[in-house]
Amino acid sequence: MIPRRYIEEWKAQAPWQSNAQVEQDLVIARSIVELFSDDLLKQSLAFRGGTALHKLYLTPRIRYSEDIDLVQINLEPINPILKCIREKLSFLGTKRTVKQHIHNNTVIYRFDTEIPPIINMRLKIEINTREHLNILGSKEIPYNVENSWFSGQCNVTSYEIEELLIIGGISVSKR
Repeated sequence: MIPRRYIEEWKAQAPWQSNAQVEQDLVIARSIVELFSDDLLKQSLAFRGGTALHKLYLTPRIRYSEDIDLVQINLEPINPILKCIREKLSFLGTKRTVKQHIHNNTVIYRFDTEIPPIINMRLKIEINTREHLNILGSKEIPYNVENSWFSGQCNVTSYEIEELLIIGGISVSKR
């Protein structure tokens, strides 16, 4: 999906073992900017989970991430949000699956990597529609991507690092 030269350039930001992982990391990075550059999405969703922790707080990144975990900030209809996500992530094409459940919605995009061996990768976006409460409040965190394939910046709605760590600990204990 992304030409080799841009993947090679992104390796300085994403020190992962395979080119496919580096390419997926760049897709995730662009997706974060695309999503949180939109007013509706920025006001409706907060970024959390391991990917949020590593993309927003930890340098150097020590964990490879393959999904984006979001939570609805307020109780509101999800379909306008899903429509907006489709529009903002149109660069990923139309191979999209949406699974709607009572407490969460999952959007999965599939794409083939550019550098052989060609691997079918996915971007999974999970939206928790049940847990609207947070303890320390949400905050906007500056985030930017600089690559010749895509450059952009935004303020990501997320949480304090302590809250992300607590949420992560609870999630791990539920598994």
